[in-house]
Amino acid sequence: WIMAGLLQPSGGSCLLDGKPVAEQVGAVAISFQAARLQLMRSRVDLEIAAAAGFDYHDHRLVERALAAVGLDPTLGLRRIDQLSGGQMRRVVLAGLLARSPRAIILDEPLAGLDAASQRGLLRLLEDLRRNTGLTVVVISHDFAGLEGLCPRTISLHAGELAPSPTPTGGAA
Repeated sequence: WIMAGLLQPSGGSCLLDGKPVAEQVGAVAISFQAARLQLMRSRVDLEIAAAAGFDYHDHRLVERALAAVGLDPTLGLRRIDQLSGGQMRRVVLAGLLARSPRAIILDEPLAGLDAASQRGLLRLLEDLRRNTGLTVVVISHDFAGLEGLCPRTISLHAGELAPSPTPTGGAA
């Protein structure tokens, strides 16, 4: 929440480009672990437009947002409750990314997805990071398979930074 500018830190500061992130709300987007909790509208086009801040009547923008996350543009008129878990996660991403954030925080992005959906989402996120320069922060208890997306890891233990293992097995 602090990294997204939604809470003030109790000590220290959280900066983006040298300015407090709290003064730049929206520059860092958050995708919840349970995508369904983030989807508040009845239809995909309504959800994406609301999250991105544009008029849902602008079908071109909705279609572009869906295509950016690998979804069929015709999905825009589908009801949210007709989507699979993987599709819901991508709809959330479509709305967030359409706002052009500088960074995105993903809470357990692979949780609850089958293996094929996990691979597809990882490819999408890796491509976004590589091709757009988007900073991707992943919060996870299990980093198996995330090496391509997360070239660097930071571990917390009891709210403190914990020593990260080096490739040789020692502490960094």
